[in-house]
Amino acid sequence: MIKEDLEKLFMLQEIDHEMAQIHKQLNLHPPMLKRLENNLERKRKELEQTRNEQKELLKERRLMEKEILFRQEEVQKKQNQQMAPKIKQDAYNALKREIDKLKEEISRLEDKVLQYILKDEEMEAVFAEGERNFKHEEEDAQMERQRIQEQIDSKNRRLAELEKEREKHILLVPGDLLTYYNRYIKTHVPPVLVRVEQDSCGGCHMRILPQIIVEIHRGEKMVTCEGCRRILISKD
Repeated sequence: MIKEDLEKLFMLQEIDHEMAQIHKQLNLHPPMLKRLENNLERKRKELEQTRNEQKELLKERRLMEKEILFRQEEVQKKQNQQMAPKIKQDAYNALKREIDKLKEEISRLEDKVLQYILKDEEMEAVFAEGERNFKHEEEDAQMERQRIQEQIDSKNRRLAELEKEREKHILLVPGDLLTYYNRYIKTHVPPVLVRVEQDSCGGCHMRILPQIIVEIHRGEKMVTCEGCRRILISKD
């Protein structure tokens, strides 16, 4: 009876369905791994950006400190000029005004340097916290990679098992049934074999005539749905 052959083909379909589901799940893993790497890369760049900003601040601070040193030297020179013998009062007063102006500039620059120092301390704290968080995220990412890899390995092992089962089942299915099965899969959406449910096709749910249901239960020949062309098999 063809009924037994159809049950064998149904088992082959079950194997193919499980394999298809595993392949779908495996296809989800690369994007998951990519998101992990992208997230780490984004956090890494944020840390680099903070460090680069610190370096730029330090450069500006060093330039200001050089400016302060230069002006302090100018102040010293002008103060030495004030101490020159027989300096006239007008020249003395002019030097004093220049010295006062330089001291004001020095004070302004020192205030800026202090602001840079405070900003650098603030950014260093942000960087240190970011670095700690990044290390934790790296550890979490590594654990997640390992978990995903274990799932991939497990699914691949299951695929290998199913492939061996499939090879055995193919040998048990008559060639004409296998040909119909393979041809249907190429042009239609699986499943190919469906069970009759409440006098209807388990695929498209089209109503099945009572005499057709009787033929399906007898299992003497292959019966297909007039609506979707799937192979109909008994629920029992």
